[in-house]
Amino acid sequence: MATAILTSKIDSDRALSKYFLPYQLDQIRDISACVRKRITSKSVRIGYTFGDGFANVRKRLLFKNRDYLFVTKDWPTALEYVQHCARMAQIFGVAKAILTQGEETVKVTKFEGDRATSVTEEVRTGFIKFDTGSRILAFTSNPNAVRAYGGDVGWDEVDYALNQEETWAAMQGRIRWGGDIGIWSSHSTDDTLFWQFCREAEKGIGGWKYSKITIFDAVEQGLVEKVNQVSGQNKTREQFIAECREDARLEEIFERDYNCNPKGGASVIVPWGAIQKCAEDYKIERVHLEAKQIVDLFGEFTPETQAERERRIVAFIRSAFAKLFQTPGRYRLGFDVAASGQGDLAVIYVDGKRGGELVLRGLFTCRTDDWDFLKIALWTFLRWLSAVQGAGDETGLGRQICWETAMEFPGQFLKVNFSGEKHKMGLALMNQLGTAEKRFPKNENEDVANDYFAMRKTFAAGRWVFSEGRNALNPNSHCDIAWAGALSSKADEEEARPYAHVVET
Repeated sequence: MATAILTSKIDSDRALSKYFLPYQLDQIRDISACVRKRITSKSVRIGYTFGDGFANVRKRLLFKNRDYLFVTKDWPTALEYVQHCARMAQIFGVAKAILTQGEETVKVTKFEGDRATSVTEEVRTGFIKFDTGSRILAFTSNPNAVRAYGGDVGWDEVDYALNQEETWAAMQGRIRWGGDIGIWSSHSTDDTLFWQFCREAEKGIGGWKYSKITIFDAVEQGLVEKVNQVSGQNKTREQFIAECREDARLEEIFERDYNCNPKGGASVIVPWGAIQKCAEDYKIERVHLEAKQIVDLFGEFTPETQAERERRIVAFIRSAFAKLFQTPGRYRLGFDVAASGQGDLAVIYVDGKRGGELVLRGLFTCRTDDWDFLKIALWTFLRWLSAVQGAGDETGLGRQICWETAMEFPGQFLKVNFSGEKHKMGLALMNQLGTAEKRFPKNENEDVANDYFAMRKTFAAGRWVFSEGRNALNPNSHCDIAWAGALSSKADEEEARPYAHVVET
């Protein structure tokens, strides 16, 4: 153990209890005590990773030349973790022990199973280097990146990693030389490697120290009071739980996300490997607007300013998707309707036809209850794409806007009864993804692939029933992007009519 001098603040249970809840303090003690294998089934949004950041700052100061590898779902989360660790060091008065902090790109060897290849890839890594010679390194759940380093390992939101088996294979080898490993996550389904580990650990199998923290456990230990303290709110525990249920919308989602109970036997519609085969290395034009941005850009709807407002909206859409509108081709458009400034996404998903494939060429998303804006945006795409067949969800909120659009673009826009057609569209999408006939970009648009991967299927009463899981890279989308893609595919099923309109330049 290193002789680094720690402050009484960072090493005092009394001082720590001002910042951390009991389940976080248990986590911190286990990490400091080098418990070799730790696994935690947890509710969403209870601050578990917050405790991990502090514990591993303290541990890097207690031990010389002992690295910590933090593995998570995406690069922004990895970078945020490093920044959080630096804040912990400042709060507890040990920031002077940090020599350097930043991010770098390193080349790592690609592996095929356990065999190293001659191929390398670049991996972005966030880091903090301490005066004890120890480091905190943070990156995405890339098995090749994990294999490049040794030390203690922490794996955040395991159940939403896209390649659990490969990452675990790389990860377990890191602790052969005396490191320890902690993995934690909320749940997605009951057929994942993480859920299997949790069930085994609960029975004492695998050498894990097992913890389970539901939202009820966290609330009982003071979570609501801590949230009120930080946010300035004054919610009761009962109000907080009720809001969690309301946000979950369905009881099965509440059970899965908040009560650590992924019941129902739902599974992904196709394996991640199939989705990877659909991803190509290219760029698309893409825009997302929040409700406030729409008001700032175009103002509120009023009859007096309607004409000028519409002109500005059309000009904005045409400018943002200039390349798409200027490229001749056959296009298919899916419109998934939502009208909320804080809830689901409204999505306009534009595919281009390429032989028998549909290739995503443009993506517009927003969160607003401004129906006028949604209609103008949709009609701009239908008017200015060179040749387009569209389809939209006419159920619920979408009834009026889809009816008006079908009247304005007869034979070009299809109203879809989503409730009645969801089964057929899910099957069609499953087949397209399984045969790589549905294409989309990777890299900075990885949340699109994640949206398809978040879709779930359950076999009941002799048929597949499709539902929505969580998109770890785009929490605002409850598979809204994926269902808009399915509506685009539905539009492609319709027989194309001759397109007579000419796009002006």
